[in-house]
Amino acid sequence: MTWLGRRLRRAGHRPHSFGYLALAEDLQSIADRFAERVARVLAEDAIRGASDDGTPPRYAVIGHSLGGIITRYASPRLPDGLDRFVMLTPPNRPPAAALALGKSSLFGFFAGDAGRKLRDPGFFATLPRPDAPTLVVAGDRGPSSPRLPFRGEPNDGVVRLSETFLPGALLVVVHGAHTFVMNRRDVWRAVRQFLETEEIVLPGGGGRGPERRRDAPASDEAGAPERATPGC
Repeated sequence: MTWLGRRLRRAGHRPHSFGYLALAEDLQSIADRFAERVARVLAEDAIRGASDDGTPPRYAVIGHSLGGIITRYASPRLPDGLDRFVMLTPPNRPPAAALALGKSSLFGFFAGDAGRKLRDPGFFATLPRPDAPTLVVAGDRGPSSPRLPFRGEPNDGVVRLSETFLPGALLVVVHGAHTFVMNRRDVWRAVRQFLETEEIVLPGGGGRGPERRRDAPASDEAGAPERATPGC
């Protein structure tokens, strides 16, 4: 996320990072630390107090992969003022790769409590989400072999496209892989537009560019979200 943070800073934003080690902490502890970190950052930036009209300061959260799930888990405890939420390649339902690897003791060791929760449909069924406009960025540059857990479905090498869907969220699909999707220029453009305008205008014309969709399905059985027409 370092390069994305630099781009945000050059664009006039004030990014702050948050680190965690999933194998060393349970998800609840990470989420609690994250909520405390957000509150502390707002205070340190001297922007936490009421604005001129008495409303709390506005801020955004960008989470990559598990970071988006941590944000959702922590959302009831986040300070008021969150008005943009960006999830980069998130698993918004149990990912097939984690389900396939779940029996491995090595996966259990490195994934820890977070890995156990990611394989639990009940966890996702009760997982809260921030009451804020939400952007999901997904990638489709993963392997296509039907022998892999992805079963030939579009994926980013870690998460299937269908596993990123979140009802009501704006979905942008890029031809990128999971780990470094945040470094892509088209992802940066989409994130910046969303943070600053809550809208995303994608370039028209030829070439392999991102796709934009709205209103992802609420259930696994629903079809793919309707595609929105790119702007010019």
